Amino acid sequence: MTSAGIGDAQLNRLWGAVCAFAGVFVLLWALSWAKANVLHEDLPNHCSDLHTDRFPFEKSCTHQDGTVEGANSLLFEGIFFGAMIAGVVCLAAVLLLEAGRRK
Repeated sequence: MTSAGIGDAQLNRLWGAVCAFAGVFVLLWALSWAKANVLHEDLPNHCSDLHTDRFPFEKSCTHQDGTVEGANSLLFEGIFFGAMIAGVVCLAAVLLLEAGRRK
């Protein structure tokens, strides 16, 4: 394989990674929206200590005994932010490789 072919293959893999990480990010963002606005729609009606977040979406209620209802899990948020960061890093690498090839 020529060096141009190897470079194209690397760029294609990086673009694939960008698309995969963006897909995971958007899917989890949609799931967090659905959980906050569909599953926990009635949470404000029976909660005195309501917490809302916009990124990722979350509606949670802290009860007097210390239990939390409706919060996103640490694993969910780790995958959400990890996919976002990995996608940005891959996209930056693609843009740097493309800029280097154009010179």
